[in-house]
Amino acid sequence: MKTVKRYAAIPAIAVMALAGCAGGADTLEEGSDGLTEISIGISPFQDTYLPIIGEEQGWFEEAGLDVELKSLAWNGITPALVSGDVDMAVNNTTGVVSTANSDPDIVYAYGWNPFTEGSALMVRDDGSVKTIDELESELGDREAARTAMIESLEGKTIVTTLSTDMGKQLNDALASVGMDEHDVEFVDMDPDAGLAAYLSGTGDAYLGGVPQRSKALDEGMVVALAGTELAPPPINGLITKRGYVENNEEELLAFVNVMHRIIRYCNAETDACGTTVTDRLNEETAAGLTLDGFKEYWQNLELYAGNAAEAEQMILDEDGVAYWKDTWDSDNAYLVETGAIPAEVDASEHFLMPELWDAYAAEYGEDESDY
Repeated sequence: MKTVKRYAAIPAIAVMALAGCAGGADTLEEGSDGLTEISIGISPFQDTYLPIIGEEQGWFEEAGLDVELKSLAWNGITPALVSGDVDMAVNNTTGVVSTANSDPDIVYAYGWNPFTEGSALMVRDDGSVKTIDELESELGDREAARTAMIESLEGKTIVTTLSTDMGKQLNDALASVGMDEHDVEFVDMDPDAGLAAYLSGTGDAYLGGVPQRSKALDEGMVVALAGTELAPPPINGLITKRGYVENNEEELLAFVNVMHRIIRYCNAETDACGTTVTDRLNEETAAGLTLDGFKEYWQNLELYAGNAAEAEQMILDEDGVAYWKDTWDSDNAYLVETGAIPAEVDASEHFLMPELWDAYAAEYGEDESDY
């Protein structure tokens, strides 16, 4: 096994004060079959639905876990975690930063899915808003085109989900050219409802998740601006309460181990993986995501870490494509500026991935390759 790296900038979990969690005990229960029972909140997107692969393959049971997956709206994930309706959830740093002032126990445990190119501002083809590609062909410079594209949003109406990574991406883009939320009009809706409203004529632009992006493209909309040209990318991963981490680290790491295994499986068997995810997604939403769409997005519009080494390279390394500190600082800036939270959230108390990465690498190694 390789020497485990240490990220000394973040205090170890062991020195944190144990705080009580709202709703439910900190220690997980063992079922009659000897499996540890865990409830996980997931949202109906092609990336956050990946745990259903582990469920169908029986890999959670192999890891000693009896996992109950609860499908919740994206903006319903952190309330469910705070109330104790779920033990852990798949979400991102924005969810933690937006909640930590009101519930200091919420923490970001481990990330595996940087949403590098997934966020996309959609506009109507031949509408009032030009895309960055159209503007680049006119101006001959990509950066100038990006600035012009964002500035053209002044006075326009944008449909998105505020106080989440979606709203944050847009506010970051506006701030990067000296604008703010007062320069546009936001319509704040859940991603599916927002897309339906946009397709019915509400607003000049729309930003949601990948399934909504796919549906919008099918309906003739085009991408105006996407990915890192919008803002530092969201980082999907596991969020939970501090008490769960302290009392159930072994089970938490086992869940992460299955997630890395799922990603390696999806890398090797993308058709089978994509069919399972899209079938379930289309049963429960109006996304209409196709297998071809899933394959187009997989390891392209967003990245997935198949082992600890890849997670470190993408998220923990300062030169990584989705260095966590850039995204965390962006979360704080957006949420404080918009008044969504009263004060910045300290990463040293709420971003636990560095030390949990150490623990994971010590238990499972850095370079797992089989599934």
